[in-house]
Amino acid sequence: MNRLIYIISILSFGFLYSQDEELDMDAMWDNTVWNEIEEVSTKEYEVEKVTTVAGVRGAEAEDEALHHLYYRQSMKGPSEIQLNKALGKLLNTLATLKEKKPENSKIPEVTHYVIQIYKKLNNNEKAIEFQTELLASAPESKWAKYYK
Repeated sequence: MNRLIYIISILSFGFLYSQDEELDMDAMWDNTVWNEIEEVSTKEYEVEKVTTVAGVRGAEAEDEALHHLYYRQSMKGPSEIQLNKALGKLLNTLATLKEKKPENSKIPEVTHYVIQIYKKLNNNEKAIEFQTELLASAPESKWAKYYK
């Protein structure tokens, strides 16, 4: 670090002279103390989840380029495994809420989310079962209005 400060101070000394004065560059070169660099450190960074996508060149190339496009995971929605994990957590939460306090205000909201996941999983029987339960238990909630 001291070496760096020493070199910077020598370089800044050269900038103190105005342009009108003539600098003796040869004398400065001869009088400069050169130090060998002993260690160089490199910092590397990585970007998380890099996704390669193909760009569309215009309307004429749209049809031929569509089968080459790859979308980020967030653009294609959650996978079936992720939906099943979320469903399991929501069903556990719903059971806990009903066990602790059957009149809990969060029960209609959680039930709504369970219905939506069942619909995404194409399990319409279970979705209708929970929908009927929601309309029976909380018909005036803001979540029940989606199923009336």
